[in-house]
Amino acid sequence: MSTEDLLTRYRELRGFVAEFQTAAIDSTPVAVMMEQAKRLGLVEHGALRPGSRTEMTMVFDMIVHTAKEGRTRGIDRIAKQKAPPADSTAATVMRALQTAEFAVWRVEGPHPEAGVLAHDLLRRQSFWLLDEWLSRSAKKGDRFVARLMEMGDYKISCGVIVPLNDTVFELAAADARAVKAPTAEAMLKDRRFAEIFYRAAVAGGAMRGVAFRDPEEIGQPSPPRG
Repeated sequence: MSTEDLLTRYRELRGFVAEFQTAAIDSTPVAVMMEQAKRLGLVEHGALRPGSRTEMTMVFDMIVHTAKEGRTRGIDRIAKQKAPPADSTAATVMRALQTAEFAVWRVEGPHPEAGVLAHDLLRRQSFWLLDEWLSRSAKKGDRFVARLMEMGDYKISCGVIVPLNDTVFELAAADARAVKAPTAEAMLKDRRFAEIFYRAAVAGGAMRGVAFRDPEEIGQPSPPRG
Protein backbone atom coordinates (compact mmCIF):
# COMPACT_ATOMS: atom_id res chain seq x y z
CA MET A 1 0.00 0.00 0.00
CA SER A 2 1.38 3.41 -0.96
CA THR A 3 1.90 6.20 1.57
CA GLU A 4 -0.99 8.10 0.00
CA ASP A 5 -3.28 5.06 0.31
CA LEU A 6 -2.20 4.55 3.92
CA LEU A 7 -3.00 8.14 4.83
CA THR A 8 -6.34 7.95 3.04
CA ARG A 9 -7.19 4.88 5.10
CA TYR A 10 -5.91 6.57 8.26
CA ARG A 11 -8.18 9.58 7.70
CA GLU A 12 -11.16 7.29 7.16
CA LEU A 13 -10.44 5.50 10.45
CA ARG A 14 -9.96 8.81 12.27
CA GLY A 15 -13.35 9.93 11.01
CA PHE A 16 -15.03 6.99 12.72
CA VAL A 17 -12.96 7.51 15.89
CA ALA A 18 -14.12 11.13 16.00
CA GLU A 19 -17.75 10.18 15.43
CA PHE A 20 -17.89 7.50 18.12
CA GLN A 21 -15.88 9.36 20.74
CA THR A 22 -17.82 12.56 20.27
CA ALA A 23 -21.06 10.61 20.70
CA ALA A 24 -19.67 9.02 23.88
CA ILE A 25 -18.70 12.39 25.30
CA ASP A 26 -22.04 13.93 24.40
CA SER A 27 -23.79 11.10 26.27
CA THR A 28 -21.88 11.83 29.48
CA PRO A 29 -23.52 14.07 32.12
CA VAL A 30 -21.69 17.33 32.76
CA ALA A 31 -21.48 16.43 36.45
CA VAL A 32 -19.46 13.30 35.61
CA MET A 33 -17.22 15.33 33.33
CA MET A 34 -16.61 17.92 36.02
CA GLU A 35 -15.90 15.20 38.58
CA GLN A 36 -13.18 13.82 36.32
CA ALA A 37 -11.83 17.31 35.59
CA LYS A 38 -11.52 17.89 39.33
CA ARG A 39 -9.53 14.67 39.74
CA LEU A 40 -7.04 15.96 37.16
CA GLY A 41 -6.69 19.33 38.86
CA LEU A 42 -8.66 21.33 36.30
CA VAL A 43 -11.39 22.71 38.59
CA GLU A 44 -10.95 25.81 40.71
CA HIS A 45 -13.71 27.21 42.92
CA GLY A 46 -16.27 24.90 41.32
CA ALA A 47 -15.50 25.92 37.73
CA LEU A 48 -13.09 24.84 35.02
CA ARG A 49 -9.74 26.50 35.35
CA PRO A 50 -9.27 29.24 32.72
CA GLY A 51 -7.28 28.17 29.68
CA SER A 52 -7.95 24.46 30.19
CA ARG A 53 -9.41 23.72 26.74
CA THR A 54 -6.59 21.50 25.47
CA GLU A 55 -6.18 19.87 28.87
CA MET A 56 -9.85 18.87 28.82
CA THR A 57 -8.97 16.36 26.09
CA MET A 58 -7.47 14.24 28.87
CA VAL A 59 -10.78 14.39 30.74
CA PHE A 60 -12.57 13.28 27.57
CA ASP A 61 -10.19 10.34 27.23
CA MET A 62 -10.96 9.20 30.77
CA ILE A 63 -14.74 9.39 30.44
CA VAL A 64 -14.76 7.63 27.06
CA HIS A 65 -12.37 4.79 27.91
CA THR A 66 -12.64 4.30 31.67
CA ALA A 67 -15.32 4.31 34.34
CA LYS A 68 -15.61 3.98 38.07
CA GLU A 69 -16.87 0.69 39.45
CA GLY A 70 -20.60 0.43 38.82
CA ARG A 71 -20.52 2.85 35.88
CA THR A 72 -20.39 2.15 32.15
CA ARG A 73 -17.63 3.47 29.92
CA GLY A 74 -18.75 6.02 27.38
CA ILE A 75 -17.49 3.96 24.43
CA ASP A 76 -19.43 0.90 25.63
CA ARG A 77 -22.66 2.89 25.84
CA ILE A 78 -22.21 4.09 22.28
CA ALA A 79 -21.33 0.59 21.07
CA LYS A 80 -24.78 -0.52 22.22
CA GLN A 81 -26.66 2.55 21.04
CA LYS A 82 -24.97 2.94 17.66
CA ALA A 83 -23.85 -0.57 16.78
CA PRO A 84 -22.56 -0.43 13.18
CA PRO A 85 -23.05 -3.30 10.69
CA ALA A 86 -20.96 -6.27 11.83
CA ASP A 87 -18.63 -6.51 8.80
CA SER A 88 -18.15 -2.78 8.25
CA THR A 89 -15.08 -0.60 8.77
CA ALA A 90 -17.09 1.28 11.39
CA ALA A 91 -17.56 -1.95 13.36
CA THR A 92 -13.83 -2.69 13.15
CA VAL A 93 -13.08 0.76 14.56
CA MET A 94 -15.66 0.36 17.31
CA ARG A 95 -14.13 -2.94 18.43
CA ALA A 96 -10.67 -1.39 18.38
CA LEU A 97 -11.86 1.56 20.45
CA GLN A 98 -13.38 -0.76 23.02
CA THR A 99 -10.09 -2.62 23.44
CA ALA A 100 -7.76 0.41 23.17
CA GLU A 101 -4.88 0.40 25.65
CA PHE A 102 -3.12 3.15 27.56
CA ALA A 103 0.60 3.30 26.77
CA VAL A 104 3.74 5.21 27.73
CA TRP A 105 6.02 5.27 24.69
CA ARG A 106 9.02 6.79 22.99
CA VAL A 107 9.50 7.73 19.34
CA GLU A 108 12.28 5.70 17.72
CA GLY A 109 12.17 7.43 14.33
CA PRO A 110 10.09 7.74 11.17
CA HIS A 111 8.38 4.68 9.73
CA PRO A 112 9.44 4.04 6.10
CA GLU A 113 5.82 4.06 4.89
CA ALA A 114 4.09 6.64 7.11
CA GLY A 115 3.87 7.65 10.75
CA VAL A 116 6.57 6.68 13.26
CA LEU A 117 8.25 3.70 14.83
CA ALA A 118 7.69 3.74 18.59
CA HIS A 119 8.64 1.72 21.64
CA ASP A 120 6.27 0.95 24.51
CA LEU A 121 8.34 1.64 27.62
CA LEU A 122 6.41 -0.62 29.98
CA ARG A 123 5.34 -3.45 27.66
CA ARG A 124 8.86 -3.34 26.20
CA GLN A 125 7.78 -3.80 22.62
CA SER A 126 8.13 -1.75 19.47
CA PHE A 127 5.22 -0.87 17.19
CA TRP A 128 4.21 1.13 14.16
CA LEU A 129 2.13 4.19 15.02
CA LEU A 130 0.29 5.72 12.09
CA ASP A 131 -0.16 9.40 12.90
CA GLU A 132 0.13 12.37 10.54
CA TRP A 133 0.90 14.94 13.24
CA LEU A 134 3.70 12.95 14.86
CA SER A 135 5.29 12.09 11.53
CA ARG A 136 5.77 15.84 10.98
CA SER A 137 6.61 17.06 14.46
CA ALA A 138 8.04 14.30 16.68
CA LYS A 139 11.75 13.70 17.09
CA LYS A 140 13.61 10.55 18.04
CA GLY A 141 13.53 10.18 21.82
CA ASP A 142 10.34 12.19 22.38
CA ARG A 143 8.09 10.54 24.97
CA PHE A 144 4.30 10.51 25.05
CA VAL A 145 1.28 8.87 26.67
CA ALA A 146 -1.86 8.06 24.75
CA ARG A 147 -4.56 5.47 24.40
CA LEU A 148 -3.79 3.39 21.32
CA MET A 149 -5.95 1.07 19.24
CA GLU A 150 -4.78 -1.84 17.09
CA MET A 151 -5.60 -1.62 13.39
CA GLY A 152 -3.81 -4.61 11.91
CA ASP A 153 -0.15 -3.89 11.24
CA TYR A 154 -0.23 -0.49 12.91
CA LYS A 155 -1.79 1.39 15.80
CA ILE A 156 -3.52 4.76 15.85
CA SER A 157 -4.28 6.99 18.81
CA CYS A 158 -7.74 7.51 20.26
CA GLY A 159 -7.59 11.29 20.35
CA VAL A 160 -5.30 13.00 22.82
CA ILE A 161 -1.53 12.43 22.73
CA VAL A 162 0.22 13.96 25.72
CA PRO A 163 3.92 14.91 25.48
CA LEU A 164 6.06 13.96 28.46
CA ASN A 165 8.79 16.44 29.26
CA ASP A 166 11.24 15.53 32.03
CA THR A 167 9.22 17.36 34.70
CA VAL A 168 5.97 15.59 33.82
CA PHE A 169 7.68 12.22 33.54
CA GLU A 170 9.29 12.55 36.97
CA LEU A 171 6.07 13.75 38.60
CA ALA A 172 4.14 10.81 37.15
CA ALA A 173 6.81 8.23 37.93
CA ALA A 174 6.85 9.27 41.59
CA ASP A 175 3.07 8.89 41.95
CA ALA A 176 2.84 5.74 39.82
CA ARG A 177 4.55 3.76 42.57
CA ALA A 178 1.29 3.98 44.52
CA VAL A 179 -0.47 1.81 41.91
CA LYS A 180 0.16 -1.72 43.09
CA ALA A 181 -0.26 -4.32 40.36
CA PRO A 182 1.22 -7.80 39.74
CA THR A 183 2.31 -6.96 36.18
CA ALA A 184 2.98 -3.92 34.01
CA GLU A 185 -0.07 -4.80 31.93
CA ALA A 186 -2.32 -4.84 34.98
CA MET A 187 -0.95 -1.47 36.06
CA LEU A 188 -1.61 0.02 32.61
CA LYS A 189 -5.20 -1.19 32.74
CA ASP A 190 -5.78 0.49 36.13
CA ARG A 191 -7.58 3.77 35.43
CA ARG A 192 -5.60 5.43 38.22
CA PHE A 193 -2.41 4.98 36.20
CA ALA A 194 -3.68 7.10 33.30
CA GLU A 195 -5.01 9.65 35.81
CA ILE A 196 -1.55 9.95 37.36
CA PHE A 197 0.05 10.82 34.03
CA TYR A 198 -2.73 13.22 33.05
CA ARG A 199 -2.62 14.93 36.44
CA ALA A 200 1.15 15.28 36.10
CA ALA A 201 0.65 16.71 32.60
CA VAL A 202 -1.67 19.35 34.04
CA ALA A 203 0.72 20.20 36.88
CA GLY A 204 3.73 20.28 34.58
CA GLY A 205 2.08 22.25 31.80
CA ALA A 206 2.60 19.53 29.20
CA MET A 207 -0.30 20.67 27.03
CA ARG A 208 0.80 24.30 26.78
CA GLY A 209 1.46 25.07 23.16
CA VAL A 210 -0.45 22.01 21.96
CA ALA A 211 -3.14 23.07 19.49
CA PHE A 212 -5.86 21.09 17.78
CA ARG A 213 -7.07 22.15 14.36
CA ASP A 214 -10.66 21.16 14.97
CA PRO A 215 -12.22 19.40 17.99
CA GLU A 216 -14.42 17.13 15.87
CA GLU A 217 -11.41 15.97 13.85
CA ILE A 218 -9.87 14.27 16.86
CA GLY A 219 -13.09 13.17 18.52
CA GLN A 220 -12.99 15.79 21.24
CA PRO A 221 -15.78 18.37 21.65
CA SER A 222 -15.30 21.70 23.35
CA PRO A 223 -15.26 21.71 27.17
CA PRO A 224 -18.66 21.90 28.91
CA ARG A 225 -19.87 25.21 30.22
CA GLY A 226 -21.34 25.78 33.63
